[in-house]
Amino acid sequence: MESSTAKYADLFAALASEPRLEIMRLLFATYPQGMIVSDIQAKLQIPNSTLSHHLEKLRQEHLISSRKEKQYIWYAVNTKTIEELLAFLFNGCAIANPRSRQDKLDPVRNPFTEAGFMFEGFLNSIESLFGSVFDRIVLPRGFERFTQKATQVIALAQDESRRLGHQYVGTEQLLLGLLGEGTGTAAQILLAEGLNVENLRIEVEKRIGRGKGTPLDIPFTPRAKRVLELSVEQSQRLGDQYIGTEHLLLGILRERGGMAVRVLESLGVNLYSLEQRILRWNGSH
Repeated sequence: MESSTAKYADLFAALASEPRLEIMRLLFATYPQGMIVSDIQAKLQIPNSTLSHHLEKLRQEHLISSRKEKQYIWYAVNTKTIEELLAFLFNGCAIANPRSRQDKLDPVRNPFTEAGFMFEGFLNSIESLFGSVFDRIVLPRGFERFTQKATQVIALAQDESRRLGHQYVGTEQLLLGLLGEGTGTAAQILLAEGLNVENLRIEVEKRIGRGKGTPLDIPFTPRAKRVLELSVEQSQRLGDQYIGTEHLLLGILRERGGMAVRVLESLGVNLYSLEQRILRWNGSH
């Protein structure tokens, strides 16, 4: 037990630094894609030598991971270590085992004892314990069933907000994320409709313009939150056991009033035909 406790004490020691906590927040906000060093440096405004020191400390403790793509090194949250850290904290405590509590609080599902525990499930469970502290990501019921590509779409939508300097993620950024992901069902369907990322970006920027900067934590608009909720509902209605990019696209279409729908219409997309194309694809797979 002492060695285990010492291990997690080292993790907390690595996090006991304001710059390193800010780095972790940035990497959580851009999960699963992560960020390159220059983007982290631009956000935090600290010298490269200092940033390198902090990144190396986090990497040594396996709190973050790195990968090389072309000439860039990308850093991302190491979800396995975060999961282990939270499991250590909750193991045996009352909040992780509500049946042991003497009060009458509603039971809280303990994710750490369930098979197939994944990072998305971890985020969903943390929200149920502590409230909507992950409002920047938005976690509707069923979020743990989002596919990796659907989760990536959300990260890409946040990237689009940063690119335009906006202080929110709206339905139009979600649409850009769906097309920008490139390989998912929604991207293939949108490409078949004759859309491409550049034209979509031009139309979005023409309608909403550019902002003056993006906060560290990017909130979702009420309509964007509703799209995520509708994607869960569409998955359930179709009898699917997952929530994929096609369900997100259906959510955009069913929400109806967002900027994404207006952008699609302005680009000549027939919304009814698009919805039918999605449903046909779903029925054939």
